[in-house]
Amino acid sequence: MNLNSILRAGSGLLALMVVAGAAGAQSTTLPAGATLVAKYSAAVNGPAYVKAKAVVTKGAMSMPAQGINATFEMTQLAPNQMQMVTNIPGMGMVQVGYDGTTAWSMDPMQGPRVLSGPELDQIRDESDRRGAVRMAEMFTSVETVADTTMNAERCYLVKLTWKSGRQTFDCYSPSTGYIVASRSIQKTPMGDIPVVTLFSDYKKFGDVTVATKSVQEAMGQQQVFTISSVDIGDGSGVMIAVPAAVQALAKPASK
Repeated sequence: MNLNSILRAGSGLLALMVVAGAAGAQSTTLPAGATLVAKYSAAVNGPAYVKAKAVVTKGAMSMPAQGINATFEMTQLAPNQMQMVTNIPGMGMVQVGYDGTTAWSMDPMQGPRVLSGPELDQIRDESDRRGAVRMAEMFTSVETVADTTMNAERCYLVKLTWKSGRQTFDCYSPSTGYIVASRSIQKTPMGDIPVVTLFSDYKKFGDVTVATKSVQEAMGQQQVFTISSVDIGDGSGVMIAVPAAVQALAKPASK
């Protein structure tokens, strides 16, 4: 499951880029990207995850170097709505969301923002659960580019070109089919930020399987997400609403 928003880059990024650049010599022995993506979707029971009316994920977030510990809750509603709220003691609330029309970000430092352009494309992809489980209809191409090692595990590096035009990389375990690492360029107000995310501790919640630990590395910093619960339901009593401060920004100016 792809938790979004505050980002960092790791030393593994350069190694991945070097390996990807050398992929041409290995291409004849690599499994097809479509096969790896389909194996992953089956391993986590992607169809059940996409079919659910509502998914509520709760857990903890930490930034060890800064001594920050927080909690988060991510709500997803079919077909493509998402809201993630992170509460950081002493700092306040960080929120991102997409209600199918309006995308937003809100935090104590920057205040409310309506997302547009590449940031909007990015959150649309992240809010669509078909993307999280790598269903084929979300991409224009998937190409295996390397047989490498990441997150202390051998994996096949696959380049994914999304219909939105974004490009990301997944590294799939040949034994389990799970994603053990990913690489992307996150669009932020500070510009493009390379991010490496390491996934581990896959566990089953109901009919679906998710990575309960993800470590995001960007700009020399680490952010660790640990999932404690995933509730899959019919959507009763679950809502995603654009915050009032964001509505004020999104509302057209009166003439």
